[in-house]
Amino acid sequence: MKNIKSLEELLIEKLSKKLPGMSAQKKMIPAFPDNEPEYFNYDQILRDAAVLICLFEDNNRIKTVLIERVEDSGPHSGQIAFPGGKKENTDNDLIDTAIREANEEVGLKTPKESYVGSLTSVQIPISRYNVLPVICIVENIGELFICQNEVRNVFVADLFDLLESESIRQVCARQITIDAPSYAFGKHIVWGATAMVLKELKEIIG
Repeated sequence: MKNIKSLEELLIEKLSKKLPGMSAQKKMIPAFPDNEPEYFNYDQILRDAAVLICLFEDNNRIKTVLIERVEDSGPHSGQIAFPGGKKENTDNDLIDTAIREANEEVGLKTPKESYVGSLTSVQIPISRYNVLPVICIVENIGELFICQNEVRNVFVADLFDLLESESIRQVCARQITIDAPSYAFGKHIVWGATAMVLKELKEIIG
C-alpha cells in the first residue's frame, strides 16, 4: 500500500461489497479446552457497541491506535483492543458511538466525515455485546491521553507490521494458558475479538 490515500480508496471500494465476515472472524477463535462458545451465540440478546479503527499516515507508514484495558473483574480485563464501548441513547448511530468512546477513552478527535466504512460486527456473548468496527481515516491524531478508569495504556501501532505478525501464541485467559491465533506489536499480544476484527481487515486489504 503506497499511502493513506491509496488505502482509503481501496477500503471505500471493498467495504461497499460483500465482506468476509464470519469466515474471517472464525479463523481467530482461541482454543479453549472446554470448548465453551465464546462467539456467534445467536440465542442471546446482545447490546450494541462499537470500536474505532482510526487510520493515519506517519513517516510514510500507516498507523492505528490501540489501547490496553485496565485490569478488572470483567472478561476483557487487561486486553489490547481498539478504543470503543457501548452505544448510548444520545448516539445517533454506532459511528457516533465509536467516535465518542474513542474521544472519551484516549482523546481522539475524529470528525464524522472521516468515516470510510465498517467491518462486520463481532458477536461476543461472554460480555453480551455486538460490536461494530468503524473505520475512520484522519490526517493526524493530535495529542492523546488516557481515561484512567478504563484505559491503562494507549499505543500507536504500524498497521501492516501488525497484520503481518499473525501467529498462534500462548495467552492467559481465565487463569489458564490457551493457544490463540493472534497479532503482536512489541511485547503486546492482540487476540480474541480484536484479532477477529484485524483478520477481516487483513483479508479485505489483501
